[in-house]
Amino acid sequence: MARQILRNRISRKRILNAFAILIAVGSTHIALAAGISFPTTNFTIMNPDTGATIGQGRYKIESVADGAILHGTSRYYDGQSDVETGRLLGIGEGLPKLVEFDHTFYNADGSIQARAHADLRSGAATCTNTTGGTRSDSSAVLQIPEDTWAGASVVIPIQHFLRAGDKELPPLHVFNCAPDPKIFAISLQTDPGVAVWTPYGGQALRVEARPDFGWLNLVVAAFVPRLHVWFDPGNGWEFIGDEAARYYQGTKIMLVKSRGEASTAQLGKNRK
Repeated sequence: MARQILRNRISRKRILNAFAILIAVGSTHIALAAGISFPTTNFTIMNPDTGATIGQGRYKIESVADGAILHGTSRYYDGQSDVETGRLLGIGEGLPKLVEFDHTFYNADGSIQARAHADLRSGAATCTNTTGGTRSDSSAVLQIPEDTWAGASVVIPIQHFLRAGDKELPPLHVFNCAPDPKIFAISLQTDPGVAVWTPYGGQALRVEARPDFGWLNLVVAAFVPRLHVWFDPGNGWEFIGDEAARYYQGTKIMLVKSRGEASTAQLGKNRK
């Protein structure tokens, strides 16, 4: 009888422990969902100077056991394509942490045109560029500030700040290949108010992100490329598009959220 009572107690303890683990895992996913709002979204890729459509893209976030993975694929009508991946872990005040980033740009024949990769935990980063058929690789071990993002993941903290009602958006750090591995401090500036963003056909708020060089800003302002990001205030500050160079000194492109699902068919040949 005593042995049976002991077995029952052990079984209940195991059940409670398992239940506690499930609660912990479940809480992590809930917190992650609360910190990220990046539903699967199709984008039209446009030439910002002419307004011509030059491709289609798709971004989504996939939940995994220890965080989430941001996936982005883009296919251009001339045969070129891009694949972006960002691994997100942990929750800090509603925000995850970017721990690994990769963005590879392909030529129409499938060869690599450029690539940016960073392990934000170790600081190891590599940049690949191909010019005139010659490939060059540069590597570095960087000091990575805690608030460092890269590629499309920079949308996550900006959206968080907007939802929190911040009047002045705090600065961030971003990793980029320019053309070697570098960490940039960037400042964020919102437009005075919401306005119709014509390519999207609806109300939006534009946020400008640009490298912050301190007192040198007045000198280099005209030579520093800008990143513009748009959010829909009527739909939970959903990310609806951006305008930037495809990569360092690359073609300027504009991503605009597709209102319908017609663009989905164009994604069938995207790289996995």
